Amino acid sequence: MSLFKKLTPRLLRSDEGSVLAEIALSIPLYIGLLSGMFEVGNYAILHMKIQHTVVTIADLMTRDEEINESVMADIFQVVPEILAPYNAAPNTITIVSAISQTEDIPISVFWQRSGGGTLTATSELGLEGETAILPNTLTLRDNETILATEVFYHFEPLIFSFLPETTIRRVSYFRPRIGALQEIES
Repeated sequence: MSLFKKLTPRLLRSDEGSVLAEIALSIPLYIGLLSGMFEVGNYAILHMKIQHTVVTIADLMTRDEEINESVMADIFQVVPEILAPYNAAPNTITIVSAISQTEDIPISVFWQRSGGGTLTATSELGLEGETAILPNTLTLRDNETILATEVFYHFEPLIFSFLPETTIRRVSYFRPRIGALQEIES
């Protein structure tokens, strides 16, 4: 017992392990903050990639006076390349809709094609042959077309599995540079 009585005051005065205890308590906090910064950065970069994809696809679609199925298929093959390093195939779908009107037909989806991935999603602008749902700020004259490109991406958090999965949607509206593009050549 006398050894214990001799060591007790010395142990109470010692502060050699105090820094180690503080570090041990703060490491989980730092790991959580670092992981959160990584997750937020990944989410922000993904949003920028999707926005770049939707604008690029819309721009490519509106360059020519006429468009056919094989050109559209080639353009859709660009989507995974733009979204790299994100896995585009199972997580994305790109939908291009030609929205137009004539004297006889009100604002409608004249044609619609999808590609660039295998995600299941439906255009929020309407289906081919139906009345189109456009923002109030977009107006059309007779025989004028808007090519609306929608990109959907199913996002799953990399680190924080308790965060909800979500489908990100971006849309871009372009007018054809030449012609009306009211139909696709086969």
